[in-house]
Amino acid sequence: MNKTMITLWTAGLLSLFSSCNWGGKDKSKDTPICGGPGIGIDTATVAKLDIYDALDSIEADTIANDEPAPNDKQHNTHYIIQRVKSFYELKDDQQCCSENYLRLRALAEKVAKSKGKDLQEEADLVYNHWTLASWEDEDLKDWSFEVLDVDNVTMHRAEVLVEVRLHYETKMKLYLVFERGDWYVDNFDMVSQVSFDASVQVYEEHEVYYNEKEMMTEYIKEISEKEE
Repeated sequence: MNKTMITLWTAGLLSLFSSCNWGGKDKSKDTPICGGPGIGIDTATVAKLDIYDALDSIEADTIANDEPAPNDKQHNTHYIIQRVKSFYELKDDQQCCSENYLRLRALAEKVAKSKGKDLQEEADLVYNHWTLASWEDEDLKDWSFEVLDVDNVTMHRAEVLVEVRLHYETKMKLYLVFERGDWYVDNFDMVSQVSFDASVQVYEEHEVYYNEKEMMTEYIKEISEKEE
């Protein structure tokens, strides 16, 4: 693995790394690691690094010590709900997603493209994580969403449960981070989906595993290991 990134970090940053959880889940809260006001490696810098160092820089850009939510307008449940509703009106990653998410997505797409592959197919990602539409879904007249719950609001993080309805009713947890003066989506984590059980002729809700950042991270690592 290329070790050139070591020269970029100061002793203070190395201390920060030791206090962060790397990859997978934040064991203290059992939520995916969130990007946020960490080391702040920008997309241009990531693009110049090899795959390992780029992924290390993204994973290191993590909130080490969060604080209780302040009593202000932007950390209010009503404000967060309105903010999430604006995401679903825009349905645009560049305007709605965290810098950490965008860097990871860009790296995953770069890796897939280098292999002549499509990221959605390679990492088994849904075509559109806002609408949960497929390639064939051209008409979204039956699409709708609803914010169900806002939970675990802190200084830098919040969790929002939404239900997206198209062909099925799908509950999606959005992990938000507070950066650049507002809330942004840092991860999309599907919780459950209603589908039709033909054996008993009823619709049933079942759990779904879909953690987008985790899936992209594992894909990048898998490709990197194959190149060794």
